[in-house]
Parts: sequence; structure tokens; C-alpha cells
Amino acid sequence: MFRLTHMMGWDDTVWNHITARTPGTDHTFFMHEFGLVYEEVKASNLIKVDENGKVLEGPENVNTAGFIIHSAVHLNHPKNKFVFHAHPPKALAATSLKDGIPYLVQDSAMLYGKVGYHDWEGVSVDKDERFRIAENLGENKVLIMRNHGLLTVGETAGESFMNMYYAIRMCEVAVQAQGSGLKLKTPEKSLWQKTVKAYDAFAPGPNEWPALLRRYDTIDPSYKE
Repeated sequence: MFRLTHMMGWDDTVWNHITARTPGTDHTFFMHEFGLVYEEVKASNLIKVDENGKVLEGPENVNTAGFIIHSAVHLNHPKNKFVFHAHPPKALAATSLKDGIPYLVQDSAMLYGKVGYHDWEGVSVDKDERFRIAENLGENKVLIMRNHGLLTVGETAGESFMNMYYAIRMCEVAVQAQGSGLKLKTPEKSLWQKTVKAYDAFAPGPNEWPALLRRYDTIDPSYKE
């Protein structure tokens, strides 16, 4: 996920974070050592932290905001084993839209009814914000962190990654379409509901993830080390 994020241009130097629940546990998760750029991250230099932010394995160098944001999900939404937070340049502008991000194109239908919103509270260093993040995410797959960035979740790495892919696309289209100044055609609610059900047969992750791994393996398989 880290390496593919870099390949897609969604990373932000040493900032942002991706975490995964430690298999067989309820309250510990893997994250990357603060200070590494995403193309440096690999299996052997991940660190493991508990619900209090204490490092159990690896260097004691934790991004505080990363811990706050990700523990909000890991502690309150256990079925989401992967949490992905990013500030994608193509999507940032859309997080400031007052009325939210409109559903405009077919790809947006993938996430119809699965997007929540969380108001900006400044840099996420207050542990109490975790409760509000968890509540605003609810059963959604995407959380628009207003004036900040995007957060996506999933039971698998592929699901979380592809939810981010479609969320970014939804944001990018919204900014481009509204920026055109032209009148927009928005399909009826019933059509969005019909289409999101049709997408159940093409859930994000299972088809794309193996292909993305094959693509990156041809570039640099050192992430496995």
C-alpha cells in the first residue's frame, strides 16, 4: 500500500499514514516509522503499537496525529483491518466544499451512501477527537476530513486502497465539473441506489489488488523484505 501510494502520487513526503490491525489481536496495529518516505517503507521496518500509542516492536518514533486518527478506527470499528489516510493533491480542494462532494459520475456510484464527514479540528493531537472520528465514520467506507484530507477503510488492503482510489476520483471530478461553470446533470437518487447495488458484484479490491501487486513487483519488490 505504501509503495503503490507513492507510485500513484498520493504521498506527502514523510506525512500521512497507513495502518493494519495486527493479525489475531484487537488493539494493536502496524504503522510506519515516522520520518520515512513511502518508497522506503517495507515489511521489516514497520512498527507495532498498542491502543495507547506505546511501541511494542520497532523504533519508538510514532506520528502522533497518525496514531490518533488510526486508533479511532481500530478501537471502534474492528471489522476494518486496514485504515488509509492521505492528502492527495487531486482531492484536497474538494474537502473544502461547503455542501459536500456531489455524486456526478458512474465511478462515484461505487461509494454512494458510504461517505461520511468529519469537521476539521486542527492537527489531530487530541485523543478525544478519536470518538468523533469513529462516530462520523460509522459504517461508511470513506471519511471526508473537511479542510484536511481523506480516510478510507477496508477489511483488506485492496479494499481500503481501492476505496481511496474511487474517493480521489470522486473528488477530482467534482472540482473539475463545478469549476467548469457549466450546468451539471445529476442523476436521480433511485439510479444511484440501483447502481451501487450493481457494484456489489464488483466490490473494490479483489480484482484490482492482485493486478496492482503484479505491476509494482516489476518495479521494485523490495517492499517484501
